[in-house]
Amino acid sequence: MMSRGGARRSQGVRRWAAGSVALLGLIALLAGCGKPEFRYVSNPDEKTYFKVPSDWHEIDSSAVDEGFGGSANPDSATAMIQKQLRWSSAFDAAEDPRPEHMTRVISSPDPVLYVTVRHQTPGEQDTVSFDTMRDYFLPVTADTRAQAEQAGLSLTGFELLYDQVLTGENGLHGVRVVYNYEFPTGVMHTFDQTAYANQDSSILYFLLIRCTASCYRERAVELDNIASSFTVRSKA
Repeated sequence: MMSRGGARRSQGVRRWAAGSVALLGLIALLAGCGKPEFRYVSNPDEKTYFKVPSDWHEIDSSAVDEGFGGSANPDSATAMIQKQLRWSSAFDAAEDPRPEHMTRVISSPDPVLYVTVRHQTPGEQDTVSFDTMRDYFLPVTADTRAQAEQAGLSLTGFELLYDQVLTGENGLHGVRVVYNYEFPTGVMHTFDQTAYANQDSSILYFLLIRCTASCYRERAVELDNIASSFTVRSKA
């Protein structure tokens, strides 16, 4: 027969064990409610969606627009029209995030992303093709690279790594290209860009990921996952 002291010790052990199980369950529950791996970004009006890692930092996309030469004086009528015709979003994985990581020669060991949706004027619609979508950011096609060289563009070491024509519903069509350029600093950069146009090319959808070539190789699976998440559901 167990003594009273032994019974009390046995009850204490059971209570301790039950408390430990409850504590472990609480820890597991809290871990399951932790920060999600991805942030999902959408523009429901434009039916455009993509995801980025949740630890990437959102940066001023209007500064990226301006850095690409796409913004007029903010007080001008042209700027007001541009604001109505364009939506953009940008993210930087660097600890010191800045729009210049996308728009300038400044090297960053981390990737940066830019997405924009542009409504085209009738004159712009007529110029859209798979090649103009390839050349949307930097010269990719042979003819445009030759023109850039004649104009004195100081980019060398072009390498085309990937080129795929894309199709979607309701006449949506586009292209994804991945390519390298060596900057004047001697650093090779990789650009992963996806561009779509709707059926009549009145709307352009564009996603660009920029990273040093070594960064892109090391994070290729992650960056391909992000680029592949770019989804457009065009109405026409």
